[in-house]
Amino acid sequence: MRTITLIIGFLVAVCANTVAQDEKTPTIEGAKGTTVFAIRDIPAGVPKLGHGKDAKQYGYRIPSLLVSNKGTTLAFCERRLGLHDHAQNDIVVKRSTNGGKTWGPEIIVFEDGMNSINDPLSVQLADGRIMMMFARFPYGRHARNSGWIKMAEPGYNDPTVNILTYITYSEDDGQTWSKPVDITKSVKPSHWLNANTPGAMIQLRKGPHKGRIITSLWGTVPVKKGDKIIRNWEIISAWSDDMGKTWKRTEALDDPEKGFPNECQIVETSNGDLVIISRNQGGDRMRKKAISHDGGETWSPLSTDPTLPSVACMGSVIKGPKKKDGSWDLYASFPSKDGRKNGQIAVSTDNGKSFQIKKIISGSFAYSATQISANGKHLELFYETDGYKTIRFLSIPLKQLK
Repeated sequence: MRTITLIIGFLVAVCANTVAQDEKTPTIEGAKGTTVFAIRDIPAGVPKLGHGKDAKQYGYRIPSLLVSNKGTTLAFCERRLGLHDHAQNDIVVKRSTNGGKTWGPEIIVFEDGMNSINDPLSVQLADGRIMMMFARFPYGRHARNSGWIKMAEPGYNDPTVNILTYITYSEDDGQTWSKPVDITKSVKPSHWLNANTPGAMIQLRKGPHKGRIITSLWGTVPVKKGDKIIRNWEIISAWSDDMGKTWKRTEALDDPEKGFPNECQIVETSNGDLVIISRNQGGDRMRKKAISHDGGETWSPLSTDPTLPSVACMGSVIKGPKKKDGSWDLYASFPSKDGRKNGQIAVSTDNGKSFQIKKIISGSFAYSATQISANGKHLELFYETDGYKTIRFLSIPLKQLK
C-alpha cells in the first residue's frame, strides 16, 4: 500500500511540475513561421474524378521533414483534393537551399490517380540516397468506415481492397524519385489493415547494428463486436540491414495500459538504446513510450510518459547534434494536452527517460516534424497550423532550448 501511495504521489508531483512549467515556458507565436504549404485553388486542367470531381481547392496535411547532407531542407506532405484523409492524395515536396527562408516549386514524389497516397516517412541513407516510405490506400477504402468510404481488408494481394506499403528513392537531393517498390508482406502483420506512419525513420550510426534502417509503424486491427466491426491499434518496429532491399519486423509491442498506440516515431540515443514515442489513442493525455536495448528487435512494454503531456496526435522525436563528450540530447514536438494547439518542444538529456518542455508554439498546432539544421545550430520545425489550412516552417536556435 505504501508503494502504491508513493507512486501516485510521484505521478501527481510530475504532472504538477509539468503544469507549472507550462505557465512559465517561453512562447513563440505559431503564426510567425514561414508558410510552406497552404490551401490553394486547384489549377484548371487537373483531373478531378469520382468523389473529388467537385473539389475546388488543394489541402495540405501530414508533414515530414529532412535536412540533406547537401544542406537542402526538404518539406514533404500530402496534397489532397480537399482535406479528407483519403481525397485522392499525392505526396509532394518543396526544397529550400537557404535554411527555410524561401522554398522552390512543388514537386510530386508520387501520385496514383484516384488512389490515396498517405503518410510520407523519410530518411537520408549513408550512401546519399533519400528514402521515402508511404502507404497506398485504394480508392474508396480507409482503415475505418467513413460515409461512402469503406473499411479496407487485411491482406497483400488485392490492390483494390488492401492497403499496401511502398518505398521510393531519390538520388538527386529530392528532385526526382524512383518507381516505388512494394514491401507490404515484409512489414505488415497479416491481421493488420495498414502499416505506415508519418514523419522520419532513421539509420543507426553506431553500435553492433550500425547501418540498420529502422522505423516504427502503426496498424489498424479490425475487431468484431456484435454486428459491428470496430478497430484497435498496434505498433511494431521494422528494419532493413541491406539498405532497404529486404525488411524484417517485430510482433506488436506489448501495450498493457489504457489506450492504444498509433502514429509513432523512433529515435537513437547516445547510450545505444532506441526509443519509440507514440500517439495515445483513447488513453490518458500523455504519449506512450517504449525502449529497446538490442537495435529494435525487442522492446519494453509501452507505458505512458507523464513528462510528455499531449492530446491524441502525431508528433516528432529526433536526436540532436553530437556534444563534446560524444552524447546527444533528444528533441520532441507535439501538441498540448488541451487539444491540437500550443505545440510543445521538449528536450531529453537522459536518453529518453524523461523530457522537459522548453518552448511553446502558441496557437493552432497539430501534426509536426522536426530536424536539426545543416549548421547544427537550430531545431527546424514543420507544423500544421491555422486549423489545417497551413503548414509552416520555424527555425529555433538550440541555445533557446537549454
